[in-house]
Amino acid sequence: MTRTDGGAAASARRELQELELLSEKAAVKLYQLVAAYAADLRLQLEPLLLQAVFQLCTRQLPEAFNAMGEARRRDLRERLHELAQRCSCLLTVEQLAQLALRLDAAGLEDDTDEPEADDSEEELDIAVLPAPAQSPSIELSLEPPRFLGDFDPSSFCPSPSSPAAAESGDDAEEVELHDAAEAMDLLRQMVHGAVITIPSRQSSEPPQAFPLPRDPAGLRRWFQSWDRALQRRLRNFSHAVNLELMRSGLCRSLVPLTLLDAALEGQTDLQAAPPNVLSVQMPLLDPTTSQELRLHGVLLRVAEYEHLRPELREHRRQLHQLEATLLKMERRTQHWQQRLAVLQAQTLWLEDSSDNPPPQL
Repeated sequence: MTRTDGGAAASARRELQELELLSEKAAVKLYQLVAAYAADLRLQLEPLLLQAVFQLCTRQLPEAFNAMGEARRRDLRERLHELAQRCSCLLTVEQLAQLALRLDAAGLEDDTDEPEADDSEEELDIAVLPAPAQSPSIELSLEPPRFLGDFDPSSFCPSPSSPAAAESGDDAEEVELHDAAEAMDLLRQMVHGAVITIPSRQSSEPPQAFPLPRDPAGLRRWFQSWDRALQRRLRNFSHAVNLELMRSGLCRSLVPLTLLDAALEGQTDLQAAPPNVLSVQMPLLDPTTSQELRLHGVLLRVAEYEHLRPELREHRRQLHQLEATLLKMERRTQHWQQRLAVLQAQTLWLEDSSDNPPPQL
């Protein structure tokens, strides 16, 4: 290798090292942004859900809502509150990242030949459980991912000693879920190891490891998968809410999951409706009215949540900016990797030529 080629190769390596350091900083920034987005979304989840249900009851189905008794209305509000609380536990960076892994592994985003796979309990994150009034209801599942087998994270945590937690079953459940989440984080660190370090909230504690890719392309793919998992979780939550609306007697028919997916992908004609409310005219006759069947329900969408809440829009704007920066870094990385590969190939060619000189004529 000539002195000029050696300098060019060293320069390419320095550029790649600088890009690697920038990627680590970008990974920390990405985690901070998605964590802030998820935190604000958890705060807005129940208020915007109740706003959508209010619009559905007062504008789409006022007669059915007026026919409901006070006890049924109160029970519906309580069930919606419970569902929102359970879904909030699943709207964390780690939980959504695990769902993104399952979606990518199963190929559910591109699988259109087997729609029944979407109805599995594991993918819906819901389970049918008896309600206090001996009527079936739905509940978001908090079971650990299946890759852990029979591992129980709560067994690694001490039982709560607070008297209030012992008196209240709900408080005990919240403590158990919190301890389980901490155990899951610890196990995840043991399995994946430290790829980058995220500074802890308290400076006295050591940094905690979180498995994020280190290259710009991997970071972009990670965020896109995480974003798809977020919409999938809101879709599953919408389905759970629609089940409760049907069981309460407000809606006579259930909006199927396939129709929710078609609405999210823009593959069906929707009737005019308030934000996060779904209204679809079906080419079928309603047996009770002999008119075309119209389905009503809730469909919580990321875009409409951001439209209603400026703080979510601001997080999304920053995420788009970071995504554009990652794309530029990805192209720069590809350029310098290609440049270094060319220089290495030239070096190998020259070495082979020096070892095998041409024959003398």
